[in-house]
Amino acid sequence: MVSTTVAVASGVDGAVVNPPTGPVSGGERIIALDVIRGVAVCGILMLNIYGFGFLGSISSFIDQPAAGANWWAWFIVSTFFEGTQRTLFAILFGAGVILLTVRMEERGGGLAVADIYYRRSIWLILFGMAHAYLLLWEGDILYFYGIVALFLFPLRTVKPMHLVYLAVAVVGIKMMLGIYDAQAQLQKYDQFLAAKAVEDSGAPLTAEQQGHIDTWREMLDNYLITDEVRKQKLEAMHGNYSDIWAFKREKIVHNHSYGLYRFAFLDAFSMMLLGMALMQWGVLTLRRSTGVYWLMVAFGLGIGWPLSIWESMVLVRANYPLELTFGNGWTGDIGRIGSAVGYLGLLLLVVRSGWLDWLQRRFAALGRMALTHYLLHSVICAVIFYGFGFALFSMIERYELYYVVVGIWVFQLILSPIWLRYFHFGPAEWLWRCLTYGKRQPMWRGARGV
Repeated sequence: MVSTTVAVASGVDGAVVNPPTGPVSGGERIIALDVIRGVAVCGILMLNIYGFGFLGSISSFIDQPAAGANWWAWFIVSTFFEGTQRTLFAILFGAGVILLTVRMEERGGGLAVADIYYRRSIWLILFGMAHAYLLLWEGDILYFYGIVALFLFPLRTVKPMHLVYLAVAVVGIKMMLGIYDAQAQLQKYDQFLAAKAVEDSGAPLTAEQQGHIDTWREMLDNYLITDEVRKQKLEAMHGNYSDIWAFKREKIVHNHSYGLYRFAFLDAFSMMLLGMALMQWGVLTLRRSTGVYWLMVAFGLGIGWPLSIWESMVLVRANYPLELTFGNGWTGDIGRIGSAVGYLGLLLLVVRSGWLDWLQRRFAALGRMALTHYLLHSVICAVIFYGFGFALFSMIERYELYYVVVGIWVFQLILSPIWLRYFHFGPAEWLWRCLTYGKRQPMWRGARGV
């Protein structure tokens, strides 16, 4: 059975190696968190693969309705996984805030705890910027997480139930904003229909009515893929590095500005608060009864799956109209959070049971190198899909993207335990630690230290 306990790092003679504000040692790791983090890293690629290699949308077939294997690939991923993996990631990140700060404070770290915490967060922001602007991934989450982390430190001592209340309130605000946005979009659609009816009747249009038609058609240009847009995007993505950078730059800037404060901040902040509460309650360290985890599975999936299936089937029955995609923001939040909580409970049950211990160890190794593997996704997919590599962007079917996904999973599950046999950390984790603690950390297993 995979151990889930936290051990004190010690030397050969039993003396504690790490100083009060030193980094976590291998013996102090919580294996359950590593396993779940490894699964989440793999899971997030199921969603990100569309941005790396596909011309259409992950959430619908507005561009061209699909059938057969393509339809099933859309339905399974969009219904059961969209949004859940980033939710798991954010929950684990929040848990890490408690794990990092409490560990150092219990060792007597004092004011240095805040110094290290904020240095760590600022470096994560810079990692995210490098990921987006240098590795050309507009879907980066590291930038968001680093910024949100700046607001979490003062909340580390708040009671778990109060953290949950705050998380629910933040989710409620996000849902209300989503409903407001949806109503605004649907109002534009109604205005378009009214103006189009006048145009179809042959009557002259007023300037206001023409504006309603133009506004809606401009929105369609942002969602649908016309021949002109298709040609432009394919030329850019099949071009050289500078072509792709120029093409993606505007979207990256948008995501790091409007996308951050309008969507990503509330999304990540709420789930990190939930992760902090779960960590304090001992849920993520398997200190609760088995019944608690079964309740998470039953309650989470019992709410999440029906809502998500309903959303997908509404789109299917209506043949994927654009206007319907605006109206499910509130159900989407409840569905993804419910499903994520259910998956979390299920994973914790698997870890507790010791089932497939050999596979758990591989996922745990992958989870210990989560940052490295997350960045590696962008490197591998850039080589496969972008013009300076094999230029397969939008050259394969939707379902065929998952051949790439599974191939990357297998590679990373094989590589991780081999790497950690010789090194203490993944390359990105090692660099992050060096920058955070202001000194070179031991890397080779033969080196002195942790």
